[in-house]
Amino acid sequence: MPQIIYKIGLFLLVFFLSIYSIELSFITSVFVLAISFTGKANINIIFLAILLTIVAVIGLFSSYGLKYPFFDILKDIIYFVRPVTVLLASYFVVKRIKSQNYVFNVVILMAFIFAVKHLFNIVISLGKIDSYIFLRSLGGKQNHIETVALIFLFFTPFNTLFVKHRKLVTYIIVLSFVLYLSRTMFIILFVFFLAYKGYLFLNKKFFKGIFVILITSLALGIIISNIDTNRDSQGIKAFIYKTQNSFKELFAPIDTSEIVNDRRLLWEHWRAYEANKAIEQISESGAKAWRIGMGFGSQIDLETYAYLDGKTFTEVPTIHNGFVNVLFKTGILGLIFYLLFIFYSFFKYQKPTLDYYNNLFNKLIVATSLYMLFNSFVITGFYRPGEFSIFLLGILIASKQKFQSIIS
Repeated sequence: MPQIIYKIGLFLLVFFLSIYSIELSFITSVFVLAISFTGKANINIIFLAILLTIVAVIGLFSSYGLKYPFFDILKDIIYFVRPVTVLLASYFVVKRIKSQNYVFNVVILMAFIFAVKHLFNIVISLGKIDSYIFLRSLGGKQNHIETVALIFLFFTPFNTLFVKHRKLVTYIIVLSFVLYLSRTMFIILFVFFLAYKGYLFLNKKFFKGIFVILITSLALGIIISNIDTNRDSQGIKAFIYKTQNSFKELFAPIDTSEIVNDRRLLWEHWRAYEANKAIEQISESGAKAWRIGMGFGSQIDLETYAYLDGKTFTEVPTIHNGFVNVLFKTGILGLIFYLLFIFYSFFKYQKPTLDYYNNLFNKLIVATSLYMLFNSFVITGFYRPGEFSIFLLGILIASKQKFQSIIS
């Protein structure tokens, strides 16, 4: 098949992932996988795909005999199968494309387009920006394509289309990246910085890095916690207040029967609240639900209402905590395979080598596994639309193979 077909397929896949479209990214990934599939595949990518497929099969099996609406079941099937198709499509299409740098060019080009659009929206709205919330609304809460582009620009040596204007492109993407004011994006980029410096390989340097991170986190935590803010704070203090509330929002124990009476307090603890509701629902459904989940098509009963995307909901099919989300749909069994997927990616590539490219890709793959782990706490993990870790894993494993074949 002509190279242009593979290149267009990859471009469309990156684009539809970037615009947060589950349906279009799923359809495109199936198409790209169909045209690029080959029997010669890395054993690790096969094993990883099998682990994710098992999670999806458990969810489908769990829903057997339950009278969920067909459309809800279908949405969950696509939701859980999509990471498998994206992983395999990104892997096989990068292997098929002869150019070593094309995938990096596509990601950086796409990120640059979104960054320019984001900054343009800010410029034309300068007179209207009166809060941290409004600023974030101009570009969305986050944009992971820009994070991935900065990973390539900062931590890889590959030439891109913008080789003559690399600094300018980098500055534009960085400015847009910063103005998203996304804690998640900052942390992910920091994780890849640690990987690039070799602090994520399990050796003495790893433990030194952990010590430095703990001390730095403690110092920042003390500084941030001592800044006087509240829920009515404006500007940068609103961002600091949100940061102060991060741990409580995710993990703090809450009285769900009381918190629903205070909408502002509820919203500040929303992630913890919805996770609590999901676990309560599993407990009420008995041992089978704990073993294999509530199945595809199931909904989390919020026991209150929430405004999402301009609509009012009392039930939702997914929640922010990716671990609890997988637990709710597929039970402890599905959660085990989900964790195996992440930890296998982390431990399998713990191989510092003398070869520069092999070592670099190992570092980036290890960091990608932590990208998945962290995102599973805050934004549903790689099941969330617009999240790029599963795509990144596929292209990194494929690129590692391509560079190894060139060297050998």
